Amino acid sequence: MARPRTFNESEVLERAVALFRSRGFERASMPELTAQLGICRQSLYNAFGDKRGLYLAALDLYGSQEIDAKLAQLASAPSPLQGIQALVTSWGAYGSQCPSEGCLTITAIVDSTDDEEARRLVEGHVDRLEKGIRAALKKAQAAGELTPAADPTRLARSLVTTCYGVGVLAKLPGSSPRVKAAVAEALDRLESLRP
Repeated sequence: MARPRTFNESEVLERAVALFRSRGFERASMPELTAQLGICRQSLYNAFGDKRGLYLAALDLYGSQEIDAKLAQLASAPSPLQGIQALVTSWGAYGSQCPSEGCLTITAIVDSTDDEEARRLVEGHVDRLEKGIRAALKKAQAAGELTPAADPTRLARSLVTTCYGVGVLAKLPGSSPRVKAAVAEALDRLESLRP
């Protein structure tokens, strides 16, 4: 008979997210993981299978939380277009701050080229953000905030590419001018599509 877990899996995953954000998958050692998570190696294996299973669970949690926050930002805006503009503007703030722990999704995009399961998880989150932005763009169009000539599908894809491109460049010291230019260009593009 299996012993009951003596730890909170959600709390353990949150701590794993923090460690993988700061160290990445490869550099996070098992001793670091067990110390940071406050669980023994066997408990980690029992709950998540192995280090990679923990990483995938943390990556999925982080991606879900990040996309939930972005979609909530879109939904809470006074208008669809204002929500999109605020979201794009927030990417510039992220890029210029260059947080030391980084974005786990961006790290996975760059580092997980050989990990099909991690890549699928990330693609799912990217697709979800793109769909949310596309829906907001369609609402903006229906509300008369964007011209009928605007293509919400192409524009959403372009904005998502800008979002993750900013995240990659934010890892490069001194990239703030590039990030600001990319965000300004995206905002100008949205402005040019107003009636």
